Amino acid sequence: MAEQHRMEVRWSGANEVVTMLVEAAQRHGCETTVEQDGDNASLCASLVDTDLQALRDRVDALLVDFADVEEHHNG
Repeated sequence: MAEQHRMEVRWSGANEVVTMLVEAAQRHGCETTVEQDGDNASLCASLVDTDLQALRDRVDALLVDFADVEEHHNG
């Protein structure tokens, strides 16, 4: 059986941001789950790869996109 590496990134914050984060995560091939509670949401984005370096690169790119979304939202 080949190795499989998994990384989960969890985020929580305003509902108005979660949709943009989900879109960003899906562009990177993440599986996503969202829980909403009133004006707040929680997101879990999960990435899987058989190559550890490839996974690290994907996680880095995902975090850059998440930062861009938050920066755009916070102005």
